[in-house]
Amino acid sequence: MDHEYSISGRLWVDNAELVLPCSDCREYAIDDIVFLLSTAGVNEIQISLRDKSMAVSIFDDKISTCCADLSRRFACRVRMEKLHEEYGNANVFNGGSDYEVVCADRFVCECLNGEEVSREKENF
Repeated sequence: MDHEYSISGRLWVDNAELVLPCSDCREYAIDDIVFLLSTAGVNEIQISLRDKSMAVSIFDDKISTCCADLSRRFACRVRMEKLHEEYGNANVFNGGSDYEVVCADRFVCECLNGEEVSREKENF
C-alpha cells in the first residue's frame, strides 16, 4: 500500500495583491517548515509546503500552530488542512480490482486573528 500526504491552506485578506508584492511575504517559515504563499484570487492567498515530502512528518499540532501564526501575522482568517490518503486494491463490480484510495483521514483547523475557531479530524 502507498501513502500520500499533503498540507495546504488559504488566507483570506482584504487585498491579496497588496499583501504579497514584497519578497519576504512569499515564504513563511516556522522552525524548519517553509510554506509558500501565492495569490489565489483578489482576497485569497494559497498556502502550500515548499518541500512536499515534509508533509508526512508534520503533526496536527504543528499545523494548528502555523495556522494561528499566519492568522496573527496577517490579521485575517486562515484555514489549513492535512490530508493522508492510503492507496490499495479496491474491488469493483465486474470482479476485478482498481488501485485507488481505500482509506483517508483529514485534519482541518481554522483561525481568525491568531485565535483558533475550529478544529476537525475525520476519517473516510
